[in-house]
Amino acid sequence: MDFANLQKLTQLNGVSGREDAVRLEISRQLEELGLTPRTDALGNLIAYKPGCGSHQVILCAHMDEVGLMVKYISAEGFLFFVPVGGIDPRTLLAQRVTVHTASGPLTGVIGTKPAHITQEAERGKAVPLTDLFIDVGLNGEQAAAAVCEGDFVTLERSFAAVGENRFCSKAFDNRAGCFCLLEALKRVSNPVYGVHVVFSSQEEVGLRGAGVAAFGLEADVAFAIDATGAADIPLCRPQDYITRLGAGVALSAIDAATITPSWLFDALKTLCVQQDIRFQVRIAPRGGNDAGAIHRSRTGIACCALSVPTRNIHSNVEVVDKKDLQATVELLCAILEKGLKGLN
Repeated sequence: MDFANLQKLTQLNGVSGREDAVRLEISRQLEELGLTPRTDALGNLIAYKPGCGSHQVILCAHMDEVGLMVKYISAEGFLFFVPVGGIDPRTLLAQRVTVHTASGPLTGVIGTKPAHITQEAERGKAVPLTDLFIDVGLNGEQAAAAVCEGDFVTLERSFAAVGENRFCSKAFDNRAGCFCLLEALKRVSNPVYGVHVVFSSQEEVGLRGAGVAAFGLEADVAFAIDATGAADIPLCRPQDYITRLGAGVALSAIDAATITPSWLFDALKTLCVQQDIRFQVRIAPRGGNDAGAIHRSRTGIACCALSVPTRNIHSNVEVVDKKDLQATVELLCAILEKGLKGLN
């Protein structure tokens, strides 16, 4: 697998609604594969790969990552912000960020009141977003000239290997899904189904792009390829893990947005067993992904999320496992090359 491409994708910046750099790179890679991508009004990137059968599938991976937006610039030059997507404030303090301005990127750090002047009652509490600010090293006049309210901010973190089989980076949610979809497209030259390829926008702020993209497509079944939380860590009970790193691609049974149809869920499990693909079942009491928007498009479409387990999700130190990436790619290839029981 081309993990250098995974690194390249994660290091691009693409907060929800500002996926331009990611879209440009993926578009280039699709063209290298002989596909003709197009972009719709919401910024979704869409292409089509013909198949040898009459059935049509949608494969969708969202391009955007969680981030921040500048809300207020203080007289002293500090930037206050709001989240774009679901960010845990506990992960933000003392992080380095990039503020994307009209004149170019600015490096900043997120700060708050220092501990040595914090009241005893405050020290054991999580710092709320309203008490965090970005310091870009400018005075008030300089900051007002360089930064605008509405500028986007991305979390900064380089890509790194962790142990023998894992990687740590920002934006594995969902550049890992984008990577897996691209890898499958590289490997499958003659799919049994016609494939509508969608790299969607604005998933992190309400599954917005995928719903629009799916409305303009006709398909018999759809798959959302995404990252999902892995809570297989100390302080979490095994029954609360959702997924485990290294246990394989996660087949979603249910989350807050989607229930996978029984025939599709069973067909995916059967295919994994037949092709010796490592898999696990995802049962998530909260959260959702693009499957939640796609399956309600038009008169409805059978849909399942195929997820890459990810520790520390929605942070800049997300961790994924090579084995799970490999299993996700293998399952996508098997769907396109072998077909699914009930859709042949």
